[in-house]
Amino acid sequence: MRMKKKNISVKSRVEDSDGAFMINEEVGHHEINEDYDTNDLSSNVDSDEDVRDNKRHFSKYRAEDMTKGFKFRLGMEFKSLEEFKSALQEHSVLNGKEVRFVKNDLKRVRAICKKGCGFVIMASKVGSSQTFRLKTLVGHKCGRAFGSKSASVEWIAQVLVDRFVNVGGMTVIQIIDEIKKSYSVGITHWKAGRAKKIAMDSLVGDGERQYARLYDYVAELLRVKAGTLKIKANQPQPTLQPRFGSLYMCLEGCKEGFLGSCRPFIGVDGCHLKTSYGGQLLIAVGRYPNDQYFPLAFAVVETECKDTWMWFLT
Repeated sequence: MRMKKKNISVKSRVEDSDGAFMINEEVGHHEINEDYDTNDLSSNVDSDEDVRDNKRHFSKYRAEDMTKGFKFRLGMEFKSLEEFKSALQEHSVLNGKEVRFVKNDLKRVRAICKKGCGFVIMASKVGSSQTFRLKTLVGHKCGRAFGSKSASVEWIAQVLVDRFVNVGGMTVIQIIDEIKKSYSVGITHWKAGRAKKIAMDSLVGDGERQYARLYDYVAELLRVKAGTLKIKANQPQPTLQPRFGSLYMCLEGCKEGFLGSCRPFIGVDGCHLKTSYGGQLLIAVGRYPNDQYFPLAFAVVETECKDTWMWFLT
């Protein structure tokens, strides 16, 4: 009977000298009888680590599960490096902890407690995928810090975007109170104000960049249908950048719809634009047989006066 040596890989969870739990792998040489039939060992024992890991079931992180009592577990998988870092930051804020990254690259990330209590957490990339798996974990032994620096401006801004609809209507004091009530962490007035600005830029966009793209928008509409709109820009001096003056728009479809099905009556109105740049919105509407308003044309102007109304209506 012939005997053949095979490499058998065995995974185990062991505790190192610092008390950290890690997933280790041991490889040993064993004599296997080729004629021996067993249900415990597969004939293909030379599969690589990725194939073996695919046979195991690892828990998946879900953002909706993140609460103050959330527990990280060895083997937990995250969709990306950003998801893992975001989860660690929110968990730190919820529990009043402060961590810092001692290793942070595209394949591995390792963080420890700023107070030096022995907390360690490490995740590494799984094969060629974007998934990161938790490999090392030692819990905190330090107390809670109310003024946790883990609550960064960017993190607060993301919380405002995700949780609050009327961010623009919230004052700095209200933001501070909401963060304190929801996460039991104190933030400064500067952080709250800066986070609100970032959140608003994320929700409605940067106004300056949007105004800078007006000419591209107008050019595309005119390419589709000439005469649809016109734009007016003021340039007091040739050396200065053009300054937005007004914008008029009347889509061809609205014109044809008004002439073909609406009553021979046009109503006009104006309102303030409540943005950091101000301005007025002028609009002309019709009424169709179902007794509902039908938009015909509108204009954005700096102020509502006789000259702007004449420009809009003519």
